[in-house]
Amino acid sequence: MNGPARAARLGAVLPVADDPLECERTSWLRAEVSARRYARLHGLRHFPQRSAVLMRFPPGTAAAEVRRVERCTGLLAQAGLPVPATFASDPEAGWILQEDLGDRSLAAAAAEGAPVLDHYREALELLPRIGRLGALDTSPDPPLGALRMRRELRLFVESALALEPAPGPGLLADVERLVERCAAASVALCHRDYHARNLMLHEGRVRVLDHQDALPGPAVYDRVSLAYDPYVPLDDALRDQLAGDDPAAAAVAVQRLCKAIGTYASHRGEWLAAIAPAARQARRLIARGELRLPVLQAALAPLALRPVAAP
Repeated sequence: MNGPARAARLGAVLPVADDPLECERTSWLRAEVSARRYARLHGLRHFPQRSAVLMRFPPGTAAAEVRRVERCTGLLAQAGLPVPATFASDPEAGWILQEDLGDRSLAAAAAEGAPVLDHYREALELLPRIGRLGALDTSPDPPLGALRMRRELRLFVESALALEPAPGPGLLADVERLVERCAAASVALCHRDYHARNLMLHEGRVRVLDHQDALPGPAVYDRVSLAYDPYVPLDDALRDQLAGDDPAAAAVAVQRLCKAIGTYASHRGEWLAAIAPAARQARRLIARGELRLPVLQAALAPLALRPVAAP
């Protein structure tokens, strides 16, 4: 639904008729896990672009948080990362107006069976531009070290495995070994959510979204996040090729996949469909023998062997 009716419906949360966001029509974009919402604004009255994307923060968001996100985008752009351009913002009102990169993501192209290997290579070539920054003053705390990874795996255990009573010492010991392996890896700045849904194919090149929580972590983190992305159907051999030969790759990938499973399980709904492919990849990586995590591998089996149905 577009036009005046759509504008009226959005008016309470999206200032489509207020300067400088006055436009002919609006449309919400697909919602992700984030609490932020995004809308495409068509026919902008006060900007030369035919359309732009509005990042709308939840009501009550502090202006400092909006400024942090905008500054992160600017710092990454200065480093040569192809993030969307920022046209305007109003931190007090809780919005940022950005470049419209269209709707064709790398995940969509892969799902259609289009040739995507060159796009994956291009995406991997972008990672050093992020990593060599080391850290940003916009990075949330704590960094992606032992403390944060342990918290993420706790959510995995509580939400995805739903163990009752509390998990036994065998699983907890495996989780701690995994955290220690990841925390020992070399550190660089990480995008932290580098997967095919956050990589847009726009005007012949890869563009990067959802980068506002970039923070220091294992240097291989973004690479394995892209390689073992559960949203896209890739051959296992290609996934391993994309992941590379970093000694920490398997451990970091398993941690990342378990973290993702915990997020999917806690949000439920459509996200439950991504649990099975993520669990299968985690089990496959453990089974290669580089990691000794037998209890974790067994705990993942029910999630990997059958999809989790939505309630």
